[in-house]
Amino acid sequence: MELIILGSSAAIPTHERNLPSTALKYKNELFLFDCGEDLQRSLIEAGLKLNKPLKILISHFHGDHIIGLPGLLFRFGLIERTAPVTIFGPRNLFLYLFVHRKILGLKANYPIKIVEIDHENKKLIEFEGLDSEISKKELNLEDNVIFDGKRYILKYALVEHSVLTYAYSFIEKPRNGKFNPDRAKELGIPKSNLWKTLQEGNIIEYEGKTIDPLKEGIVGPKRSGRKVTYSGDTIPCENLIKLGRDSDVLIHEATFSKELSDLAFEKKHSTSVDAANDAKKMNAKQLILTHISSRYQEDANQLLQEAKLIFPNTVLAKDLMRISLQ
Repeated sequence: MELIILGSSAAIPTHERNLPSTALKYKNELFLFDCGEDLQRSLIEAGLKLNKPLKILISHFHGDHIIGLPGLLFRFGLIERTAPVTIFGPRNLFLYLFVHRKILGLKANYPIKIVEIDHENKKLIEFEGLDSEISKKELNLEDNVIFDGKRYILKYALVEHSVLTYAYSFIEKPRNGKFNPDRAKELGIPKSNLWKTLQEGNIIEYEGKTIDPLKEGIVGPKRSGRKVTYSGDTIPCENLIKLGRDSDVLIHEATFSKELSDLAFEKKHSTSVDAANDAKKMNAKQLILTHISSRYQEDANQLLQEAKLIFPNTVLAKDLMRISLQ
């Protein structure tokens, strides 16, 4: 499981920072939090494959967070993509892409689903493909969960910005214990599909014996899942704290330094100190500061130092930075 910063600037790209987007690699899937301008180039520079199952989570409809989405979808159409794409975001997300379909000829010759989050009415509105304005179905929202899969769930929270904005959490379900291949060999179990069955914690029958991988020490006890939270643009708010509780990593906007806290509040953005306080309140393990104003392009270290005084395990996002989660 790995995080890759694809863009860490706010509003205006700089020589060192592209517009906002963060990728999460998880098993055979890729997740994107927001899609800043020219995202497709950043994906290539990061060495990320363009034909893997993909889920995109759009926080809000300010241009620096979504303008890269149509270009990315156009690119997928040029490479004969076959893997599915699911895009989550606020109401009118489908309309945004439908206009590109009608005016610019955006086509999706690969499986694509648009899921609009209707927070007010607690519903998910799903569209299959880009051709029909009629939604396929509506689903009731429960506990702000927008996707519930075998290995993880995705949740959102309404945060406080100048437009409707969502924060998101990727929450992994409890994981199987660590596999001990030496112990499997000691018991005479050959490396085969049996190992995969054992890794998943399942009891097997082998040469007339019943083998319980947990009791035999082939796998360890279940491990807790990992959690990644992405703030979107926001001022500090309780909804974000609740969503991000006990996150392994919090990716939080830090547009301004503490000296500009009044401006940050006026613009409905966070300072580095706000981000650090949020990380501390939600008991996060690590904080990544991103969405950095271009005014700090010469030296953003000030933001990092301000945050570390409050939350020591803080790093300053840099484009193409990679962070592994164990």
